[in-house]
Amino acid sequence: MRRRDLLGLTATGTLLALTGCGTNKGAAYVDGKLTMAVVTTYGTGTSTYADMAAVASAITDVSGIRTRIMTSDTAIGRISPVREGQATFSRTGDDYIFAFEADHEFASKAWGPQPTRVVWAPTAPHGLLTREDTGIRTLEDLRGKKIPRITANPSVNTKIIVALTAAGLTESDVEMVPISYGEQADGLKAGKIDILFQQVYGSSLFELESATKLRWIEMRRDDAALEKAIDDLSPSLMLGEFTGAPGQAEGHTDVGYIYAVPIITYAQTEVETVREFVTAILDSYDGYKDATRTAKDWSPESAITEPQQVPFHEGLVRVLEERDLWTATSQKRQETLLERERQLRAGWKSVTTNLTDTREIAAAWSRWKEDNDV
Repeated sequence: MRRRDLLGLTATGTLLALTGCGTNKGAAYVDGKLTMAVVTTYGTGTSTYADMAAVASAITDVSGIRTRIMTSDTAIGRISPVREGQATFSRTGDDYIFAFEADHEFASKAWGPQPTRVVWAPTAPHGLLTREDTGIRTLEDLRGKKIPRITANPSVNTKIIVALTAAGLTESDVEMVPISYGEQADGLKAGKIDILFQQVYGSSLFELESATKLRWIEMRRDDAALEKAIDDLSPSLMLGEFTGAPGQAEGHTDVGYIYAVPIITYAQTEVETVREFVTAILDSYDGYKDATRTAKDWSPESAITEPQQVPFHEGLVRVLEERDLWTATSQKRQETLLERERQLRAGWKSVTTNLTDTREIAAAWSRWKEDNDV
């Protein structure tokens, strides 16, 4: 979906795009029925936003539920409004996992383990994009290059570290350049960075393609080092093919990361609110499935319907049960994750009782996890 299409959607009044954390309530109801929900997500130049915009419009048409979108380039900026009740949902990267685990920015006194829950988990392809003139073709070619370190975005940074690790490289072997997620396309065009990492169909990447020749950095499904790096650092990743992205000749395919970019909420969100919202997503599928390159992956056949690293919300579980998509294996995994949540909360309390400094807390928390094999 191009930027002009998004502007067209906004003009219809079915979707209100907000740019920061305001004082809006996260949801509205009439006679106990959900009529409005606020969702946080990435910025307007991303395909993540484009998907959410298309889904929001279709949901309004089919169910009457209005969806307002708040954008942020940072993990904290997407999760905080949900925590504070300004938004009910967030469509985000692995931030929901880091919040659940109290890793990275969430390993602080102000945060700690968060009761995040998956609401719906469509998958999407992501890759490493470069200009043709950088000479970068394989992961090994990243040595000595300018690599983005995305501001307050551990989800993306982890994926980049996976690629470096697979090539036998560390951050000391490259030049790490601080940059925000939304600035990457302009940064690559200007030569500030030599690669970027994004969902492959972002409108900003199509705009970039019109200004400079691009290529996707080669990843191989049979790369044992890449598979090991994924298993060690980001086990929810899969490798898969994509086509029709900027920088690709017609019919050409490349391999990238495939993983869930889910809608999430907190455990305390009302079961019926989540059930209604998930039902609206599924019932309106025909209205948005062709709106973007990745909208088709919101179907139950493509979405992740078994818990991976964070529990599913009870409202989602009920929908899956109603549609015969919840299995005994799913329930066992759900219970394992809920028990892990209890362990994390108890461990966090014991680790942080006498600590206030963020660095000390992060170090102590990492040691506790390692010592307790959690």
